[in-house]
Formats: sequence, structure tokens, C-alpha cells
Amino acid sequence: MVYIIIIQARMGSTRLPGKVLKKLLDKEIILWSYDRCIKSKADEVFIATSINKENDILEELCISKGIKYYRGSEMDLLDRYYQLSKQYYEQFCVENKDIIKCKSDLKIIRITSDCPFIDNIIIDEMIDFYNNNKINYIINHNKDAITPEGSCVEIIDFASLEYLWNIETDIAFREHATGLLSTMNKYNDIIKIHKYAYLPDKHIIDYDKMKYIKVSIDTQIDYENALQIVNYFKNYDFTYLELLVYLQNTIK
Repeated sequence: MVYIIIIQARMGSTRLPGKVLKKLLDKEIILWSYDRCIKSKADEVFIATSINKENDILEELCISKGIKYYRGSEMDLLDRYYQLSKQYYEQFCVENKDIIKCKSDLKIIRITSDCPFIDNIIIDEMIDFYNNNKINYIINHNKDAITPEGSCVEIIDFASLEYLWNIETDIAFREHATGLLSTMNKYNDIIKIHKYAYLPDKHIIDYDKMKYIKVSIDTQIDYENALQIVNYFKNYDFTYLELLVYLQNTIK
């Protein structure tokens, strides 16, 4: 099996335009996400943006940093993920037929670029869980887990992604790529869905207090909160658990 991470990114945020290029310490938010993802077990990491001209600057950043990237639809994220995955699958199969024998052997991990504190440890744990269970799609953001907004990881096999791309016509669904899959029963007979629960030691983390913490960056306030976090740690490598402990200690 082969796992690729696709980090979706664009400059056209309505609430905080250009947020993915704002800096924490001396590194752009999108590079926080990327650098954390490349520490995982995934075989490849891509940044996927849109063809809109305002995203030229993201392409330039990828080129300057040697990051693999793709440009596709602005609003049809399902298509953006599918087209990149299809391109990778077709190229990889030609060169490595012994590794990927069918479309289900390619797994796509979805990450959003406004999540600078995504944790490679959690990505790896989810990859291991996926490998050991017969599932098509897994997500860690759910009511049973301690996954504040901004720590979401999704994994789906390419065959299921292609099925959704072919059959799903709802614009709202396609705008969220696979993000709505776990909130509906529409595909339960075809795509085996599982919700992964990240549950740290209860002696360390107060579940009730930490259920609804937000660490994604959507607004100026979110950005200022993120600045406080990195100014506290003063490094790039703190873990998700360390982040939770810090946030818990700041809540009165």
C-alpha cells in the first residue's frame, strides 16, 4: 500500500485572506503543516491549490522549497483531490506495478493548510489503524475523540475517492472533498466508514474541558492565539499532546 498526503491550500480565504502565508515564528503556516506531514509514514506529501491567479504565489513557494504540488479546481475540492490522486496513481503504477496492484492500494490522506499544529504521530497512528482494519475511510474528528478543530485527519482509498468523484453531484459535498462523508449514511453500503478516536490519558487531559478547543486558523483572533502558542514553545516540534496540555493549563 502507498499513502500520499494532500494538503489543500488557497489564498482566497474570506475571513483571513492570505492566511496560509502568515508566519508563526519565522515559518509560513502552510509550511508548518507541510513540515509536520513529511515527518509521518506517508510516502509522499503534496500541496494542492487552485488554478486561480491569486494562488500563483503558492506555486512559487512550492517551487522554491522543492515541494510537489498540483493546481486544480478552486471550489470543487473533490475534483482537486481526485485529479491529483489519479495522476499519481497512473504514474506510480507504470513504475511500481508490484506495489500498487489495484486502486484500493493507494490511500489519500486529507489535511487542510490552516492547521499548522497537525501531528505526524496521530497521522501515523491512523495509518497503522487503517492497515489493521477493513475500512475505506477514516476520520479522527468526532464527538468521541479529543480532536479540536484544526487537528483533523482523513484517510480514504483511491477506489472510494474515484467512486465519489463519479457519482456525487451535490456542490456542497464536492466543496468539502470527503469532509462530509462521516456525517451522512448515503454511502454506508458501499464505503466502509470508521471514526477514529484519539483519546489521551485521562489523568493528563480533562476531556470535558478540551472537547471544543479550536486550533485551526480562520480569523485574526485564531492567528493571534497561534502566535501565543508558538511563542510559548519557541520551537517547531512540540507534539499534539503537549499542545493540549498547554491549552488546558491556559483555560480557567
